[in-house]
Amino acid sequence: MATNNDQEKKLLIKQSARELFFRFGFSKTSMDDIARQCGLAKPTLYYYFSNKEAIFNEVVIEEAEGFMDSVEKKLPRNLPADRRIALFYRTVYRDLKAYAANMVDMPPALYEHSPHGRPIVDKINQMLAGKLRPMLESGKREGIFQLKDEEATVSALVFMSDFLNLDWMHRYPEKMRDRVVEHMIQIILNGLKRRT
Repeated sequence: MATNNDQEKKLLIKQSARELFFRFGFSKTSMDDIARQCGLAKPTLYYYFSNKEAIFNEVVIEEAEGFMDSVEKKLPRNLPADRRIALFYRTVYRDLKAYAANMVDMPPALYEHSPHGRPIVDKINQMLAGKLRPMLESGKREGIFQLKDEEATVSALVFMSDFLNLDWMHRYPEKMRDRVVEHMIQIILNGLKRRT
């Protein structure tokens, strides 16, 4: 059973590692650097985390949770579901632009082909599905969306959104990204809206 002291040390390690990952990037941050940053002995880090990737994985998941919650809080509750989903995607994209500017480099652990990356991507996709599902259900209740298979629709939206990541933000020019996001929103809404 974890004590408060254990939880405090894990939190200190993750906060210290997060600062270093953002400042120097994943590849240029070592366990020695993290130990120095948080003022703990290196064996203590290994007591709580098996390696740097394990720390990074927890940091990424917590960052993603905070990011998604922040986006959700920016959405007015009284918007119709179609406008809410459009604003959700625009806000994710806008906030991702700001977030990408803070990242020095992207570690291989985020890529799908990495053994560490797929579980992280899956957890982030589950978070995204958790944010989209209530909006789709609301749109169905409001009579805006026509959904024959809600779970397949949620999965399709998550898969369609998979390109919205830091790698994409760094590889393509902003004007092109802006157009792609707006086209994606229109495709999604045209596919979801009830035919009259």
